[in-house]
This record gives sequence, C-alpha cells and structure tokens, in this order.
Amino acid sequence: MDYGSSYEKDLMENFIRTYKVDKKICDNLINYHKLNCEYKAKGRTANGLDLNVKDSIDVNFYNQSTNKHIIDFFNILSSCVTKYLFEFNINFPVITDTVNLIQYYPKNGGFKIFHHENSSSITSHRRLVYMLYLNTIKNGGTEFKYQNIVLEALKGDLVIWPAEFTHLHKGVISKDKEKYIATGWFKMGQLP
Repeated sequence: MDYGSSYEKDLMENFIRTYKVDKKICDNLINYHKLNCEYKAKGRTANGLDLNVKDSIDVNFYNQSTNKHIIDFFNILSSCVTKYLFEFNINFPVITDTVNLIQYYPKNGGFKIFHHENSSSITSHRRLVYMLYLNTIKNGGTEFKYQNIVLEALKGDLVIWPAEFTHLHKGVISKDKEKYIATGWFKMGQLP
C-alpha cells in the first residue's frame, strides 16, 4: 500500500474540529480587548517580539478571571473541548493553560509563518489548541500546511486541534481588514 498517494492522504483524519459559539460572546471578548489596559501588549512568540513573524496586540486573560464575559466564554469552551475529547476517545483530563489571549491583528498583521503550538521547552506541555474567530474576515482565516486546509475566519467559529508539529499553521493575512481572535491551549489536568 502506497501511503504517500493523494488518495490515502484525502482519507486521513485531520483532527481539526469547529464548533459554533454565540456571536454575543465574540462581541463581549472584542470589547474586553478594547477596554483592557492592564494586560495589553504587542504580541510575542516564544522567540520574543518580531513583527515579521507576528504582528498583533494581545490581551492576556486568565483562568482565575472574575469577569462575567470571560467566565461565560470558559463555560462554552469547556463544553466544546469535552465534545472533542469524547469524539476522539481521549481519556486524560485537560485544563486551559494559565494564560489565554485575545489578539487584534491590524491590516497586514497576523501570525505570518508556519508554526505549531508546543515548539519550545516553555510550550512543550500544550496538548490541544483552541481559536475562536471573533469577527468575519474574507480571506483572513488560518492555513494548515500538512492538512492542506484553509479555514475562513467566520465570527463564532471555535476551532480545536492538536498542538503538535503535525498541525503547522499560519494566519491568512488580510490586506484590508482588521481581525480579532481568542486563542489558548489545553494541557493535561489532574484526575479528581
């Protein structure tokens, strides 16, 4: 059997799933980003600040947040990841990483190079990634290299996928629109 044939690749599972989130949640997260001063900074990668790699303004939000809109989002996120774990028969518990992000990408901004989410000793604990498109951007989604998939940025689409090297991805850069996403990671949790 030739596992390199395009027929076999087309039949392979891609482990990328999309769930629907109420658009009001998206609006609330955009407002949280706009009004936040305490946790707002230029976007960084594990290698630091480089606008040729990532051009964004990020607002951190945390698991311990008492903000109603953040709590509402985490409740929905928990339901979606539970569905993901069930679908793939993943039996270990997961929790969101300590820091989560709401990212604003200006025109011509974005995460411009292919990357995966557990590529350094600092990020090696990440198992799954989530990303919620907070606004709709034509030609401004996400490209997955090995899956040969380009997702459109559709407001309310929450996407979950593995954090591994198998899922190299980058932003599709919009030349004329601004883009907002909420993103973060799941790590292994403790059994009760």
